[in-house]
Amino acid sequence: MTIESRVANTGPFSATQSSMTVDMVGPTGIFGRLVLPEIKTKSGGTDILIPEQEIKIVDMENYKSFVRSLMQDEDLVMKLENGKGTIKAMMMTANIVYRKDVKLKGMHGPKTVMTKTEREGEGFKNTMLTINPSPLEIDMGLVHYEIRTEDGVKIAEQSGKTYITRGESTSTMVGKATGEAPKLQAKLVGVSVDDDNWHKETIKYLDTTTTLTEEFVAMCRH
Repeated sequence: MTIESRVANTGPFSATQSSMTVDMVGPTGIFGRLVLPEIKTKSGGTDILIPEQEIKIVDMENYKSFVRSLMQDEDLVMKLENGKGTIKAMMMTANIVYRKDVKLKGMHGPKTVMTKTEREGEGFKNTMLTINPSPLEIDMGLVHYEIRTEDGVKIAEQSGKTYITRGESTSTMVGKATGEAPKLQAKLVGVSVDDDNWHKETIKYLDTTTTLTEEFVAMCRH
């Protein structure tokens, strides 16, 4: 994980907060631990860059709850807690226990739109546009999806590399139709991933509405 953030309401004086390890807490409890670097604050606020580091997952069930909230909710809170360190300001030093609520925008789906459909062999190739309002990104590797009607009936299978970046991103999917698409609105559901990692358990949280192309709907009717 790499974190870029800005701290506001830092008071009228400059201060230095020591490096420390904090608990990362999601909706159901602690899921990992993060090392915060030394932070020097200014009166007008401070930009903070936490370099890329590997987060050790200490509770997988709590981590999956955090990922589910990140992918499905419009807003969520990640708490940083139990950091033991010091604050130095005006020639004085104080011991602190760090606690911070980090309010985040969730991916809320994320919203996905099928923007282009082409025939490819006996199947199709789709271009998918994903809109992610969250500041967090997820690289899922090769993902296998099902496209289903709003009633849950499978109408197609598709797969492709999926990297959900901040803002808008596009991906190319290949697949084949397995049923009839009655209208342009459908559901896009993550089924499995090729890589052997925690995405195998969390890909099911990718369950969002999508808009189909007219070309895709016509293809499913033949």
